Amino acid sequence: MLPDFRVRQRDYLLEISRALTQVLDLDKLLERILNISLEMLAGQAGLIALRHPAEGWKIRVSFGLPPAFLRFLEPKFNQIPEDQEPGDLEIKNINQLLLSFTQAISLGRLSSVGLPLITGQKVLGVIFVFREFAEFSSNDRALLSSFADQAAIAVQNAQLYTQVEDDRRRVTGLLDSAADGILILTSDLKIERANSSFSFIIGQQIEDLTGKDHDDVIIWAKPPNGMPLSSAVAE
Repeated sequence: MLPDFRVRQRDYLLEISRALTQVLDLDKLLERILNISLEMLAGQAGLIALRHPAEGWKIRVSFGLPPAFLRFLEPKFNQIPEDQEPGDLEIKNINQLLLSFTQAISLGRLSSVGLPLITGQKVLGVIFVFREFAEFSSNDRALLSSFADQAAIAVQNAQLYTQVEDDRRRVTGLLDSAADGILILTSDLKIERANSSFSFIIGQQIEDLTGKDHDDVIIWAKPPNGMPLSSAVAE
């Protein structure tokens, strides 16, 4: 028989693998990660902070913590230097900060545990869980550590997906605001994207143009000078 904490660890990691890989919305993912963390460790409160390369540390999601606590805490994260080994001094400093502060405001009634979200050698963020009276055991920390490893991968995937979506929206906005007709073609010369100006010029809806062959849409009155598009792609 597996020890109880190993059974919990196995069951939660199976749930994590199913749940987190299906969520690419970063805010929803962080809420899910925090909820699972609180459930695993019987926590009454918690938070997840992420570190943005340009903006520094930001508390992205929290539960059961007063706004005044969060307002005090967030600037403290940004005092942590970045030139330390992931999961080493940086997270130890944050843990010490939280421990001393939670002990002070709760008169010793609250205990906290925090673990980093790390992929490779990069600290993406940190999970903190708080609960009353009961100290966090080594088994609790092992369970949260295994979960944090999986959660970090999911967070990184969601961040990359968000970045791609933001880039796509920016490109779409630029295309749609252009006065010139623009086509984006696939490698086999099918229309992947047409902007509004091109749709107006050609007299067809954008959705009707998507997927069509370039030569079925662009029909020249007389052959253009120089190398045809199909030959240029082939070379």
